[in-house]
Amino acid sequence: MNKLKLAFFGAPDFAARVLEQIIGDHALPVELQFVVTQPDRPAGRKQILTSTPVKLCAQKYNIPVFDDLKSKICNVKLQEVDLVLLYAFGEFIPKEILELPHWGFWNIHPSLLPKYRNTSPIVYSLLLGDKETGVSLIQIDEKLDHGPIIDQQIDPIHEQETRDELENRLSDIGYKLFKKNIQLLIDGKLQKKEQDHQNRTYTRLLTKKDGFVPFGIVQKILKDEALTKDDCSPIILEYFSKYGPPPTFDFKLSIFNLFRALSPWPGIWTLLHLPASEGQTPVEKRLKITGMVVKNGKPMITKVQLEGKKEIDVNMFLRMYTK
Repeated sequence: MNKLKLAFFGAPDFAARVLEQIIGDHALPVELQFVVTQPDRPAGRKQILTSTPVKLCAQKYNIPVFDDLKSKICNVKLQEVDLVLLYAFGEFIPKEILELPHWGFWNIHPSLLPKYRNTSPIVYSLLLGDKETGVSLIQIDEKLDHGPIIDQQIDPIHEQETRDELENRLSDIGYKLFKKNIQLLIDGKLQKKEQDHQNRTYTRLLTKKDGFVPFGIVQKILKDEALTKDDCSPIILEYFSKYGPPPTFDFKLSIFNLFRALSPWPGIWTLLHLPASEGQTPVEKRLKITGMVVKNGKPMITKVQLEGKKEIDVNMFLRMYTK
């Protein structure tokens, strides 16, 4: 059986998860030719030059890797493949590059497009308390997440699920959609449908400040006081200002939704004012909320980590730092 020549574009760990499945599935009717990812970048406090998880995965299996999409050699190689599968690549693909492979580019997008176009679909599905999400496999065109839908699958969101858990589950669904539809492409049975562009919504990149929660709101949760719309994070209110709140949005759980959407990065945090010790001036330290659950319909903080200290149980923290 003739196999399609495939290239893979991606960067983060959950994209590497799909790449690993492609490499390991010997029944898949493709031959992986090369991988394109983002360049090595400084990471962490020590700013150590770090490769993407996709690059590390490709190197493990001795697959050629390119980190410059516009390089001459990369463009030549793209003309030699039948199809490109893209998942969380992190860079807009110009039209002239989209036209190089015979069948163009397919994209695994972890939302039910046209909902949550752009870079953070999984984050927003959790942030907004959605009960279900899904994966869309689309043909990429010259507009952002605009191309026709090849296939979609709906999937429920579990009540206590965090972003990294949902990323892995949706990545596995994305791979299965790709495997199913690559065979349809080979058999000449592939069908596509236009997106409902009138109902499109957009997300944005996260920043560290999106995780900030005023200490007064943290106190309300610790005191078991109900949260209101006024306690919502700016990133949630920003979305509401454009598209309105979802009908099922529960304001009482807005900070818990923020916690699980921003876990593990950037996490949610507040600023704690510590009283002056003898001979010292008062200090302000960052307090990271590292554990939250929902119990009896209400958010509960379970673990915290004070800047420069180890993670501890919230009850121990309250005994140590509050009166």
